[in-house]
Amino acid sequence: MKKSFIRTALILALVLTLCLGPVSLGFSAGAASRGTWLTTWGSSLVNGSISLGSANFSDIILAGSTIRTEVPVTTDGRKLIFTFSNQYGNKPITINEASVARTKGNGRANIVDGTQLPITFNDGDASVTIQPGEKVESDDIIMDTKALEYISVSLYFENLTYMSSVGLSNGRTFMKRSLLDGSSQVNSTYFVGANEVNISSGTITYHTIPFLEKIESLSSSPDGCTAVFIGDSTLVNNAYLHYAKRIISAGRSDIGIVNEAVIGNKLLSDGSGIIGNLYGQAMLDRFARDVLDLSAVKYCFVKIGLNDILHQFSKTISATTPKHSAEDIIAGYRTLINRCHERGIKIYFFTKSAWNGYERNFLGSGVDIEWTKQEQDMCDKLTKWVLENKEADGYIDCSPLADPSDPTKLCSTLTLDGAHLSELGAVALADLIPLQYVGVGNSGKTAAQIAGVNPYKEKNEILANMKANETTTKAPETTTAAPETTTAAPETTTLPPATTQPDNSPPPYTVFEQESEEQTVAYEIPGVDTNATEASPPAAPVNQDVNYVVTDDNSDTRSSIGNGSSIGFIMAFVLVGVVALTMAALTLFKKKEV
Repeated sequence: MKKSFIRTALILALVLTLCLGPVSLGFSAGAASRGTWLTTWGSSLVNGSISLGSANFSDIILAGSTIRTEVPVTTDGRKLIFTFSNQYGNKPITINEASVARTKGNGRANIVDGTQLPITFNDGDASVTIQPGEKVESDDIIMDTKALEYISVSLYFENLTYMSSVGLSNGRTFMKRSLLDGSSQVNSTYFVGANEVNISSGTITYHTIPFLEKIESLSSSPDGCTAVFIGDSTLVNNAYLHYAKRIISAGRSDIGIVNEAVIGNKLLSDGSGIIGNLYGQAMLDRFARDVLDLSAVKYCFVKIGLNDILHQFSKTISATTPKHSAEDIIAGYRTLINRCHERGIKIYFFTKSAWNGYERNFLGSGVDIEWTKQEQDMCDKLTKWVLENKEADGYIDCSPLADPSDPTKLCSTLTLDGAHLSELGAVALADLIPLQYVGVGNSGKTAAQIAGVNPYKEKNEILANMKANETTTKAPETTTAAPETTTAAPETTTLPPATTQPDNSPPPYTVFEQESEEQTVAYEIPGVDTNATEASPPAAPVNQDVNYVVTDDNSDTRSSIGNGSSIGFIMAFVLVGVVALTMAALTLFKKKEV
């Protein structure tokens, strides 16, 4: 009986060791190196063709050409996956060779020598063919990257290829054709003679990015996530990068900030007119691709609806633009809210930014859109709903960007043409978005501090002049009202707080002082505690001379999150203990039998 018990105990211990041991040990060693796949860059693809009657015309990539696209990644990572799309093509496209490298940073499409890595497909293929309407993912490429550094993606095409599916923001693309033998230039350190591919419209240049839809990055952080900016051309700027800098200065480099804004985009209907394809699909139709289907999305920032209003009154495209009321647009907002909340994604809306003075001078044909009270009233209805609704998770109030002497206009230094933001305007917009909206505290720098600028210098001057004029006009009352004038003086250099603060409102405004060349001025940044202790210094420019760190780690999968190393260690320890106790019992019983 004793021997039977010993055999049973020994068999049980061996079974546990064989069955559970590999699982627990594998979990401990393999999962410890796992992380979270984030979307670290993206650009919403549109149909790159122009329509003339029944014909569509696209830019082309000549046979034997190499294109190189420079893009910024917004998170730290150790692996990358690239998604290429032929969504709007009517023929297959073949990428014959591809590579990724670190960008030299001189604006001429050059890369840091020795950092080139091949981008492969289907477990090692150098080339890939993408069918019409389809997309492909690359193999995961082992490459360490740092948040806000630029990488260059180079693609070689043996055959003439139409640029049917393109992004129009968040990077720069250069094209070069070998005149001698048409050979690939994907690994060329210097891209001498390359021409930039872009589209110019008035004061704005849109940078064409063929076929590259998104880049995913493997973060070591189990808490990493993605935040998406989505909207129209008033969001086609660097506000998302300035916001990313704020997050990094607060000590987080595991939150991907992706900009999926599209020029001319509307919420409820597709683009129309000669260049209507470039305006993209209605946001309601592209929302799944550009937000919901991205990796690890937790937050969404929406700035849309202005073109749904303005294009109805455009002289060139009003006849082909569906007519929608403010109530129709608000119903569309509610659809976006429901779709985000079904996925556990928090959604925030921007109020309508001022646009009086914008004319949309289409192809040099003169004024195409003019400000009217009817259009402004529709915009005001949307803003009122954004400020007062309790359905979304919060809002971003764009009113601080307006000219205080005429709130229907943007401050001139913050805009390029009356509606689209200048770089200074993009900095100001980034500072209007509370860091708490992405789960980050207020210990970081403001975008204005990081950039070393004062976006509200002009506004402060306007406010001061208005106050001076008011004082002059009311000169007889100066003596009796002197105490009130002194008390109210600080208000001349600060932005007024929102008059209403619903439950989903941003945190209260706080005052931030910054030195200018002429004087010290004060202005308010919503959601930023400027007296807080800094968790880290402001983000410094990436050292362009440092090479990538490449490892041979192939242990993780895209679905893995967390590490679980402590659990694996405990399970392994328990199993070793079970075996040891069993062997001790076996020895004891044998001694007794003897």
